[in-house]
Amino acid sequence: MDVHHHAYHGRLADELAARGVTHLAPGVPVPRWAAEDSLRVMAEHGIAAAVLSVLLPDRALLLPDAARLVRVVNGWTADVVRAHPDRFGLLATLPLPDVPAALAEVAHAFDVLGADGVVLPASLADGALLGDPGLDPLLAELDRRGAVALVHPDPGYRCSCTGAPDFATAVPPPLVDFVADTTRAVANLLFRGALRRFPGIRFVLAHGGGAIPFLAGRLELARTWVLPDRDAPVADDLARLYYETAQSSAPGALACVDAVAAPGHVLFGTDFPFMTAPVVERTRREVAAHRPGIGAAAAALFPRLRG
Repeated sequence: MDVHHHAYHGRLADELAARGVTHLAPGVPVPRWAAEDSLRVMAEHGIAAAVLSVLLPDRALLLPDAARLVRVVNGWTADVVRAHPDRFGLLATLPLPDVPAALAEVAHAFDVLGADGVVLPASLADGALLGDPGLDPLLAELDRRGAVALVHPDPGYRCSCTGAPDFATAVPPPLVDFVADTTRAVANLLFRGALRRFPGIRFVLAHGGGAIPFLAGRLELARTWVLPDRDAPVADDLARLYYETAQSSAPGALACVDAVAAPGHVLFGTDFPFMTAPVVERTRREVAAHRPGIGAAAAALFPRLRG
């Protein structure tokens, strides 16, 4: 089961183009996706089901009609799921940073569309990170529902720590900045205590958790110097998170993930259609060699697709 699989509908590409948005990030044009594209790749590479998600660029989410656009996008994806209920799941998009609108969309997504979870950007267009106190009402509702939440880099994220004004031009954001975005978000959730306050949320970290598995030991050491009052080991909090394999299936990356994830907390993901069919095949092969029984973990998170 592929838990990181995107559904950028052709109609969405048209809607974004009408708003002047043609790229999700520098070097990453908005794709034109159809369910048949996924079904073909899934059949070729032994993927039984895929959980669909859509990340909208900041420029679209800051427009006055963002909530309406999100509602439409979720409806399009729900239509695909209804047409192929045994092959696709739905992670609903939320119109963040508008928290009241996001709460309304959570209710609609779960209670009307039958969503299997939500996708959350690691950082928001207003600069907030997951774990910031302003998002507590949303996290509390997701916690109440025991929701699955895929944490994915914000397509518009720009790292400001490089000191090079042309960094995004020379090194497109998906290569380094996306990893930093996820890493910052998880660290924020961790050290602001959100993981402890909202234990019912099953957080799935895109791309192997960014740099979090590699930095786990460093984060654990925080309580020995900069955070001496930290009352619980970082390792316990990180172990409860879920880590998926998109762009993170190389042996070194999987070894880092294995070192922090609890049993059953490593999931298969591809990042299709951004990762092409040959990359999907390589990811499938590398993950199968390392962890042949990985499918059982996702089946426990998404029981509707277990069959």
